[in-house]
Amino acid sequence: SRRQGGEGQCPSCAGSFTGPVYYWKKGRTMVEVAIAFFLLLVNSAVHGLHVVFAGPSAVEVQLIAAKLALGSGADDTRCTLIRPSGDGEIRQCLSLMYGRDVAADYFGDGGEKPDDREADLLLPDFASSGESIGAALSTADSIVIACEEQGVDESYVETLLSNSPKVEKVALLSRHGGKLRSLEESLRRKCDGLNRDVAFSVVRAGTLVGGGPGPDSDAQGEEWGLSKYYYDTKYDLQDAQITQAMDKFTLGARVVAGDPHRAPNFFSRMMAGSSFESRDGDTGRIAAAHALLAALRRDDKGGVDISISTDKAEKPLSFDEWDTLLNGF
Repeated sequence: SRRQGGEGQCPSCAGSFTGPVYYWKKGRTMVEVAIAFFLLLVNSAVHGLHVVFAGPSAVEVQLIAAKLALGSGADDTRCTLIRPSGDGEIRQCLSLMYGRDVAADYFGDGGEKPDDREADLLLPDFASSGESIGAALSTADSIVIACEEQGVDESYVETLLSNSPKVEKVALLSRHGGKLRSLEESLRRKCDGLNRDVAFSVVRAGTLVGGGPGPDSDAQGEEWGLSKYYYDTKYDLQDAQITQAMDKFTLGARVVAGDPHRAPNFFSRMMAGSSFESRDGDTGRIAAAHALLAALRRDDKGGVDISISTDKAEKPLSFDEWDTLLNGF
């Protein structure tokens, strides 16, 4: 069923190969070589993470991150999105992630027949009731809390952490300029106070921009962000044009340690809405999603404390490039 989302995870959301090393020796038979190669494959399999996405805002970033994790190539990937209840909410999320035909197929109410690529999709789970949220948190390895203008209160954080006995990584999408610093510090203290090691990361963003599939998903071989339906939701012509230009020319990312950038303000938001030039005060939604996942993939290196801004590029960084980039922090 395309509605599945079993426990387990994707290699791209997890650790590094720690299995035995096999050496080539002269005179080995083909059978010995085949056995050694098979053992190498078995031992190099890397389990991914069951990621639970929570938070009141930056929903597009949450959806992109879940889509990237689920599309990374492993059948045992699982992502759960904590969203308001109702079929309308699920339909909108799936339409933004994969297009309206996939959402229609999910609910079995018609639409065009999905192509081969769509038929093989792993879809996220959705949780809205106390029971379903508790079930998701009980098996979660990682939690992403996404905030934009507003943070979350102490009780919300307490509920997430106290019901997540297996969690090992927590990543917070925060804001440039210290606007959510109290939340960052509170969440860091709570992670440090747990009776197990939990790596906490802060990924700060400015005004969020872009986030669509890119200029030509067929030529690209994939959608870099949300589906084309995301562009269709942009009813303001200038907003639609700037968003698509961002996804064509400004897909790069500059990453710095700490929180050196100013918080978004009225003028910076005006600039973000009228120009696709790269700016310290803007952050690509695709880049933010990648950075959150890269923070979760860090094994035995602790969390990161970084801020992201836009840069000129016609293609987003790959998973490996993000891993290399964050290894420097």
